[in-house]
Order: sequence, then C-alpha cells, then structure tokens
Amino acid sequence: MKKLILFGVLVLTLSACKHEENTMVCGNYDVDIEMSESGDSITAVINGDEMTLDLAISASGARYVGELNDTIVTLWNKGSDWTMFLNDGEPIFCVTK
Repeated sequence: MKKLILFGVLVLTLSACKHEENTMVCGNYDVDIEMSESGDSITAVINGDEMTLDLAISASGARYVGELNDTIVTLWNKGSDWTMFLNDGEPIFCVTK
C-alpha cells in the first residue's frame, strides 16, 4: 500500500513540473511559447526565430521581455489573454491556436 501511495505522489509531482506550452497568433506573427519550470522566463519562437524572454516587473499579470534582431519584444499575459509589443509600439493582441 505504501508503494502505491508513493507512486501516486511521484506521478502528481512529475505532472506539476510539466512545462506549459502555448501556440498563438499575434497579428501577423506565429508565436509558440514554453514556460520555464521556475516561471522566471519563457522561450518563444516568433515566425521561426527563437528567443528567451525574462520575467519583468508588471503592475498586473505577467510580463516577459527580451530582444530579437534589435527589437525589444514584450509578451504580457493576464489570465488566458496574451498581448505582444514590439519596441514601444501599439499592442498586438494574440489568439490561441
């Protein structure tokens, strides 16, 4: 019985460590993101270019910032909604695929 309980705890622990992945379209950009285990960064593939965005201060939600080809990319998440900003441009709203 103890082995069965231990196995159940192990399965729950491993499922909690699973990376969160999202595939979405932000304007004209295909964006695939994978959250790190710690939540301190995400790996994003934007129209085929891979980059790492680091968690940044946000008044609300989670904001991740990185640089790709001399462009500052911000991905902001609140609940299930994602918004992308390129440099200081207008928000680009994302739709999950």
